[in-house]
Amino acid sequence: METAVEMADLVQEFVDSLASLPPAASEEDNIDRLQHLERAKRALAAAQASATNAFVEQRKAHEAGMRITTSEQLKGIEAEVGLARGESPFVGAALTYTATALCNVLPNTYAALADGRMSEYHARIVAEQTSHLSDAHRREIDGLIAHRVGKASSSQLRKLIQGHAYRLDRKAAEQRAAQNQRDRRVCLDPGSDGISYLTAELPTHQAVAVMDALQQQTNKRLAAQRRDAANTPDDLDNSDAEQPLTRDQVMADLFVELLTGQTTADGVTAEVVVVMHDSSLFGDDDVPAWIPGHGPLPAGMVKHWLADPQAAKFFRRMYTRATDGQLVALESKRRHFPEGLSKMLAIRDDTCATPWCNSPVEDADHRKPWAKGGTTSWANATGLCKRCNQRKENRGWSYTGTPDRLTVTTPTGHQYTVPTRPPISQIRHTTTDPPIGPIDIAWPAAA
Repeated sequence: METAVEMADLVQEFVDSLASLPPAASEEDNIDRLQHLERAKRALAAAQASATNAFVEQRKAHEAGMRITTSEQLKGIEAEVGLARGESPFVGAALTYTATALCNVLPNTYAALADGRMSEYHARIVAEQTSHLSDAHRREIDGLIAHRVGKASSSQLRKLIQGHAYRLDRKAAEQRAAQNQRDRRVCLDPGSDGISYLTAELPTHQAVAVMDALQQQTNKRLAAQRRDAANTPDDLDNSDAEQPLTRDQVMADLFVELLTGQTTADGVTAEVVVVMHDSSLFGDDDVPAWIPGHGPLPAGMVKHWLADPQAAKFFRRMYTRATDGQLVALESKRRHFPEGLSKMLAIRDDTCATPWCNSPVEDADHRKPWAKGGTTSWANATGLCKRCNQRKENRGWSYTGTPDRLTVTTPTGHQYTVPTRPPISQIRHTTTDPPIGPIDIAWPAAA
């Protein structure tokens, strides 16, 4: 503990010294300062990697001493690293993997990071691009690229490593390519200002074929658009007519129509849950709407969606506490959360409630386990992704709290507490409807 206190004091002294630096006297001095700080940041990243690797080795030795089987060792360790660094478990896994690789099989890369000649991002590229190789080949590539460290861009570094990897182990490269084809998938990620990113990871030839088909359909629709414009009489007043769609707009609309079978891209038939304050829906309030798992949208945009005559609408009023905007809901006597309560939970937590996890809510979890007397209720519910829900069952983990906050305790005893109020209530939490009696949270099935 004394070491931890000493480290905390040392870090605080360093932070204070940075805060007390006088302004740089010139543009040149500012650039020099940026370079010195970048070198310090890289050295700190190397120190973090060393600490992470030592932590992994200590945990491994501790669990081996407890005679825990190898397959059960190091469970959840990536999440502990992520929490300690204020990152998601996914990022924590990448940081853990990079640290162990740097400290065990990539000595030249680690030295370059510690000396400030290489960024942490570039060090991660070296670790990731050699992950499929044997330790011997990784060490060889680590030496072969040493002369390019600090000089090559991320793209150049990645290609150089790939070239050496393909040469040293062609079979592994081909197996990796085959595995990537088996791992093909489609992902949906929130963007900004009402846009989301729908990404398909496909074998190259399939991706090229899909794009070619979209381009051909787009060319046909654009040709039809030009014919219609040419057949419009010149003396017709088109001042109120809509502007012709661009190629990108036509391609995006075709993408939606071809996948969903809709006649127009705007005629969405799937269920989309939108949370909106009554003062925005029925008035001119600026409080945005919110799509669970994707984030805020401008109120005017959502009202425009709702005005579409082709869209089927179903409105349900949700009550909130007037003090802070927390949703209120009912209990269930069953072990599994009913559909309505699960949806309310997804609206409240929006993304996995584990601190810094970015995954969507997939499971309604009992904070106090059902087997230990935990109720299937709003007060005992946490929205988690599947990985975090499984991880919390490992030795030494616990999730405790209330509907308003969640505390995660890791095997080392460290605790991380986050609020669990609905995101939209953090923009404005006042409500015009006081909660009265039991709440009906039945939801209609999607059309």
